[in-house]
Amino acid sequence: MDQATQCMTQEETKIIDKLKMEMLNAVSLQDLRFYKKEIHRIKEQAVKRHGFFNKLQQTAQEL
Repeated sequence: MDQATQCMTQEETKIIDKLKMEMLNAVSLQDLRFYKKEIHRIKEQAVKRHGFFNKLQQTAQEL
């Protein structure tokens, strides 16, 4: 998800880095899946937000 990386804010990048570090300390497979799901969710939200802002800008330019 290279596009997701470009869309993320600095805060989101820091959170993902922390989640990746926590994955190294995970005790169970369930913990690993949780961290992976959270990272994926953050990236998806970044892409959605980026798409929304692009659509908003296009609409504003048309007005």
